[in-house]
Amino acid sequence: MKIGKAAIRQHHNVANKALVSAMLLIALAACGEKKPASASSSQVVAIVDGQEITIHQVNNELAKTGGQQVTKQLLDGLVARQLLVNAAKKDKLDTDPAVLADMERARNLVLAQSYVATKVKAPTRPLDQDIDDLYRKNPDWFAQRRQYEFAQLIVAASSVTPELNALMDQRGKRLEDVVAWLDAHRVQYARQQVIKTSADLPPQMNASLKTMERGALFIVIEGQTAILTSLQDVKSAPLSLAVATPQIVQYLAGQKQNQASEELLDRLKSGAKIEYSEQAKTFKDLSVAIPGAAGDTSKSAESIKNDAISRGVAGFK
Repeated sequence: MKIGKAAIRQHHNVANKALVSAMLLIALAACGEKKPASASSSQVVAIVDGQEITIHQVNNELAKTGGQQVTKQLLDGLVARQLLVNAAKKDKLDTDPAVLADMERARNLVLAQSYVATKVKAPTRPLDQDIDDLYRKNPDWFAQRRQYEFAQLIVAASSVTPELNALMDQRGKRLEDVVAWLDAHRVQYARQQVIKTSADLPPQMNASLKTMERGALFIVIEGQTAILTSLQDVKSAPLSLAVATPQIVQYLAGQKQNQASEELLDRLKSGAKIEYSEQAKTFKDLSVAIPGAAGDTSKSAESIKNDAISRGVAGFK
């Protein structure tokens, strides 16, 4: 019996040693390999300083960019982004209050847009009659579209003195005369050349430009900036119905989508409890103070609507 017990104890010791050895080997093997924590090896396409880039991220990026196939350039872009993210985290930017606020804003935008996408159906193609009506009723955008070339001097709005206004109003004065005045009075300015079509501009400006001579001067105020403008050239640039149709379809579809989104928001508002603080009640409503030509600081509701539509068809170029 004693011999049997010794044999049994020896067998147990050997077994225990073997088990411990096996566990050590497994632990060492686990330390030696970098096993992805969140995805299988078949899903990982790159690892950047320990951070995985998966095939799901690649496919999502492809869908967002509208590409047709995964390319090396697309993957390189994701690698570059991850490098920047890693560097930002190393600098603890992910704890910076301003960065966190931007991240929260981006998250909320994605959520809001995703909700609208799930609730608002894609609009159907507009009727041919609707396309024809928009084309016919807006000659400045299409059949009688014009292209304008402007030379401009950008100055601070505070630099527009009565003397400068008088100079701009003098018949026969040219932009170089204004340049000489600005230089003499040591007013800083920047030059630029701008080309716009009548589809890009609000109705009031289009109406003025139709009777304006080449070289004529006028001022546009945009917030704290004044744009001293000279009309340099005018060219006819009409669009036929056939050429304009794809863009009209896109514009009308966008209008329908916006209307559906507004109706969705109205329904949400009707079922929500919204309270504004006293401070919020003091915020200004700028909807009637859209920047325009000098002296035109307020506009009617119809003018605002026309301006919005004009900006909405900025793609007709």
